Amino acid sequence: MSVEEWRVFSKGSAIKRTKRRGFLRNVAVALGNAGDPASVPALTSALSDEEPLVRGHAAWAPGRIATSASLDAPRARASVEPVPAVLDEIAAAVSGATGSSPPNRK
Repeated sequence: MSVEEWRVFSKGSAIKRTKRRGFLRNVAVALGNAGDPASVPALTSALSDEEPLVRGHAAWAPGRIATSASLDAPRARASVEPVPAVLDEIAAAVSGATGSSPPNRK
């Protein structure tokens, strides 16, 4: 969801209080907890988001889905990701060490 799409989506809604990054973080957590491989394309897209918070949670979620295909995008993202916290989430997802809780980052 682009910044402009967020503005249109959240206009006049209380959801705007979460801000775009908080909303997308929550979506990534929900998708990871759902464990549905159909969510992999959306999570793959979120790995390129401008916000490290969103990328970190988008890296965590495929580890919960835990299919070979779900981990392809986080593995690829690792080679270009500049933020250490996001790299940590990628490493945890790929190694299977994601546990049951999403990353605790603000």
